[in-house]
Amino acid sequence: MINCDEDTIQLAQKLNEKLKINHIDWHKLKSKKINRSAELISAALCQLLISGNKIDVINYLEESIKWLKGINVDKPCPKKKSSL
Repeated sequence: MINCDEDTIQLAQKLNEKLKINHIDWHKLKSKKINRSAELISAALCQLLISGNKIDVINYLEESIKWLKGINVDKPCPKKKSSL
């Protein structure tokens, strides 16, 4: 584990909160590769600084790369049918 001060950890957590796709924006942003990749990269940074869990860090970064390369794609949610 690297030696991080509390300010650095809090800053990484704030960044992660800003980049995380919340439930309100999920349908709008879930298929945007930049948003998904940024969310994963910030999660990797938090894992690295807080827990030092290298396996999770690598997994987050690899998934981020797949989003950036267009390997990962997410189809839009189907429209709800009107029940008349």
